[in-house]
Amino acid sequence: MRMPNAQFPPPALTHKANDFSLCLREDWKDKTLYTIIGPVTDYIQHNIIISVDKEVQVSTLHDYADRNVNSVLGELKARRLLKQDEIKIVNGMPAYRAIFSWWPRDDMSMNREKVYLLAGMIGYKLTASFTKKTR
Repeated sequence: MRMPNAQFPPPALTHKANDFSLCLREDWKDKTLYTIIGPVTDYIQHNIIISVDKEVQVSTLHDYADRNVNSVLGELKARRLLKQDEIKIVNGMPAYRAIFSWWPRDDMSMNREKVYLLAGMIGYKLTASFTKKTR
């Protein structure tokens, strides 16, 4: 909200989502995450997280996925890469999938599937969390 006499530089970016828009200054970046919440089963909150990376610094899907897979392997506690492969999504676009197993607690394992897409210089990451039983 602007105060009547305040001096603000003009916005450089307008972010539009759902029923609102937000004008951002040029030194701010849009890093919106979309989260779809599913049921809680076996003490796990199931969800799908979609993120859009408008500043991809690589030119191939393999490089984009590789950079992100290595990042996940460095972040998750007691993680293990179960599977990684190239796939095609429903519209035929090439994608890269990686499935990780990890243990957020010593008595609970969880899986995380990540799908990476590259459309021009925009990257998309879809992340789903689930247990082996609820997949």
